[in-house]
Formats: sequence, structure tokens, C-alpha cells
Amino acid sequence: MRKNKTKMRKIRKNKQTRKNRRMLGGNKVQCCICERRVSERNTLNPSACLMKNGSKAHRICSDCWWDSENGFAREGANHECPGCKKGLPLLKPKSASKVSEVVDLTLDS
Repeated sequence: MRKNKTKMRKIRKNKQTRKNRRMLGGNKVQCCICERRVSERNTLNPSACLMKNGSKAHRICSDCWWDSENGFAREGANHECPGCKKGLPLLKPKSASKVSEVVDLTLDS
């Protein structure tokens, strides 16, 4: 019985560490202002780029977004997508299976 408890503890510990690695790491994307590679969880999308490009939209890291002097979210700042202005390539979707396509069934063919 002692062996089973030890084995179960090891299994639980492995599951927890794998889960933590997944939560901490995430996908790395490039900020379109400072061009650093940061975790996708620490980024935001400019709304104009998100509406235009969908899931492939450019990303801005939290530091560049909320910076008090030159931040993207400042009141008087230009809110156009800096990635589109610079001509940076769009992000690739995570996988083709997760990307959904909208089909308009109301159109007459």
C-alpha cells in the first residue's frame, strides 16, 4: 500500500508541473512597438488591426501599451496599429484546426 501512495504522489506532482509550465510559458509573439519576443498572455491587440485581420492581428506588449510617456493607450496618442504602419508580417494562427471560418449562408449564389 505504501508503494501506491508514493506512486500517486509522483503522478500528481508531474501533472502539476506540466500544467504550470503550460501556464507560465505560453506562445511567444513579437511586440510590434519594441519588437521584443514576449508571452502571448502579456500582450494586447490594437482594435483596428484586430477587426481588419482577425486572429492574425499584431500584438503590443503590456509595457509598451501602458507606458506613461510613449504608451499606446495614452489619451493623445495615435491609435492606429504600429505593426501595420511598419509593414510587419501578421502573426500565424496557432493551428489550422482552431481557426474557424465564417460562411455567410444568406448570400444567393
